[in-house]
Amino acid sequence: MGIFSKGFTFLLKDFACWTSTHGVPHIGGSNHIFLRLFWIVVVIACVLGFLVQLQNLIHKYLSYEVNTETKLAFEERPFPVVTVCNLNPWKKDEAIGLSQYMQDLNKAYEKQIASTDFGFASSRNGARQQRALRLTTLASSHLFDLSDSSNGSTIYDDPGYSYKDMIVSCTYNAATCNETFFSSYKDAYYGRCMQFNYNELQNSSRAGPLYGLRLILRAEQAQYLPWTESAGVIVNIHNKSDIPYPDAGGYYAPIGTASSLGVKYVATTRKAAPYGDCSMDTEVDLPNYKGHYQVEPCIRSCTQCEIIKQCGCYYPGLPYAEGPEYPSCYVEGLNSTAYETTSANLNCIDRIINDFNIITKCTKLSTCPQPCQVQTYATTISTAKWPSTGFCPNECTEKIQTGQPWMVGRSEARNKTLCLDWYKKNTLLIEVYYERMNYQVLSESPAYTFVSCISEIAGQVGLFLGMSIISVFEFFTLLLLIFYYVSSHRSRRLELQQIDDYIKKAEQETKDLERKENEKEAKRRAEKLRKEAELYDDDHHDSALPPKVTDADL
Repeated sequence: MGIFSKGFTFLLKDFACWTSTHGVPHIGGSNHIFLRLFWIVVVIACVLGFLVQLQNLIHKYLSYEVNTETKLAFEERPFPVVTVCNLNPWKKDEAIGLSQYMQDLNKAYEKQIASTDFGFASSRNGARQQRALRLTTLASSHLFDLSDSSNGSTIYDDPGYSYKDMIVSCTYNAATCNETFFSSYKDAYYGRCMQFNYNELQNSSRAGPLYGLRLILRAEQAQYLPWTESAGVIVNIHNKSDIPYPDAGGYYAPIGTASSLGVKYVATTRKAAPYGDCSMDTEVDLPNYKGHYQVEPCIRSCTQCEIIKQCGCYYPGLPYAEGPEYPSCYVEGLNSTAYETTSANLNCIDRIINDFNIITKCTKLSTCPQPCQVQTYATTISTAKWPSTGFCPNECTEKIQTGQPWMVGRSEARNKTLCLDWYKKNTLLIEVYYERMNYQVLSESPAYTFVSCISEIAGQVGLFLGMSIISVFEFFTLLLLIFYYVSSHRSRRLELQQIDDYIKKAEQETKDLERKENEKEAKRRAEKLRKEAELYDDDHHDSALPPKVTDADL
């Protein structure tokens, strides 16, 4: 073991002589123990300082912070899809005339007493109005079935709004547009809506209201349900691949105003894990929603799953994969039992939707994260009074106005005053256009890259330890030497022991030889002394003899 420790010590001292790392050569070359201890303390302090900095740098890198870079691009772009819905989802006369459920709901709402069938309190307040609105949404599938089955032979056949019911005139890019530019879209909250540029065939290369969409819309308040509290339309601007949700992302345009909606296209690219929590998925297959990934339908699908789980039925106001497995929370039937069951289902739905824990559950990273690629339209809204005093719509100048809403019950062919008054109370103007053709591209990039981290670590190593890449290879070489020395020591242990035995034997033989040589030298000297004594005795035998030398004297 002594040979091993000596060899290991020699290996370390040899490394201290040829390493380029600062501090280590001072430890190996110091002859005085106090000087050596001083350099050991200095090196340990520098190593501790480096480790503190190393921890900070690694923590900074593992934070995965990002920088948001903004650049402007300019090119011709598709015009966005514009979804327009009447704030009143169903025409009063048609809906009540075709649906016994709507008729009974209207009667219960108009009465100033409590209704157990529909869950109305005795007072006619905001809660009563909101409940009637949700009960109408609950029956949306039922009303859509009536709308689809109607033949349109009379004005009262279809409870939903058609293109002719909503749109008085349309212009796009300074040219007239018609019904072929629009598509019908069903929304549980707002009934049948109109979508302009639903296939994104219309492009835009110039900014400003003249080169956008201009609509004069009709929202006849005489056909409003009694619980519809606002008059006008709601506008949702989105991409072709996105599902519109006017109730969540729409903009109100009130009656009697001209609403100008200037849009700016914004493209956002986020960094995925580990830098962020966004999802790289573009298409999803969720339990109640399939198609282009969006956060809003994902959350609604998740909420629908919870409603089905707790209430045993699906809510028509949320996306649902049609099938016979679960019934609708709207119960078909024209009696108190059916109405009360529908009302009880609504209570269950409200409890789940208003539960914050459900929203938290549905917005967890593993459920509904933000998408990494997002295309949005930032919208700026401005309004003005509509129509102005000097403006006269074309319909008000026609010689024959028979059949128009303002001429109901009148015998004359035209009435300009009534026409202008009706327009002020039942129409509005909206303009949707690009504010500018250049658009923002927002992209995230790592704020602290791996290369930056390595560079800073190398700087701290040089500052505290005076090391370089060469020094790293030197320590690597030392580890290899130590590994080789340790691993090969066991295989050479017998050899080392034999060498040790040989050295001990040689030392013993040397001692024995020296002892024998000493004995021979002592005998030779004794023999020499005897001879000298005998010669002396022969030459001086007559003289007094000196004392005889004995072996003991020698």
